Amino acid sequence: MSGLCGWTGRILKIDLSAGSAETVEGTALQKKFLGGKGLNHRLAWDEIPAGAGPFDPENRLLISVGPLTGTPAPTSGRTEIGGIAAQSCPPMYSHSGVGGWFGAELKYAGYDSVVITGAAPSPVYLWINDNTVEIRDAGRLWGLGAYDTQRRLKAIHGSDVRCLVIGPAGERRSRIAILLTDTENAAGQGGFGGVAGSKNLKGICVKGTGRVRIAHPKDLLDLRRELAP
Repeated sequence: MSGLCGWTGRILKIDLSAGSAETVEGTALQKKFLGGKGLNHRLAWDEIPAGAGPFDPENRLLISVGPLTGTPAPTSGRTEIGGIAAQSCPPMYSHSGVGGWFGAELKYAGYDSVVITGAAPSPVYLWINDNTVEIRDAGRLWGLGAYDTQRRLKAIHGSDVRCLVIGPAGERRSRIAILLTDTENAAGQGGFGGVAGSKNLKGICVKGTGRVRIAHPKDLLDLRRELAP
């Protein structure tokens, strides 16, 4: 991780068409655009080509967290999902927030953002385990509901992993399909479950062993006690 406080300084880029993953430096963005929503807005501007539709491989599925995610700060467990939304008419860039522990785990794995482009030739899911990033076959998961998918992924990778998955509605590119976490929090706006389905992406499973660097941990804890005794 970088020497930044509140950020990892890293962005994970996944190209499902090419079957590739790379980590890039994101420090300049984190210093200029506050929070997961700000990061997604800028990444969308830089990454999504003009005229891309929600189900086009060129569309990006953007997942970002903010500087307080993964810290003891109250109400900070948020993850922002963005891209060209399937629910919009006409299609346009939009975003949806989701709570739970997925964002914190992504930060502990060492990433502030995940940028997913392309479309896999067959169903896959992402397995992120710190610096190890794998695009794995999801053929046996395809067709399962979101809760069954999460149970299967936890059986494979451990009960303490965090998941963000789609169900059959997303697979069928429903324009109102959600992305669901294993804490039953949903990114319910934008139809981003359908966007994931168009990429043959069943879900993301993440496990991290890192931490978030805090500049003044005692002050943060004192403020937390004051706000949420």
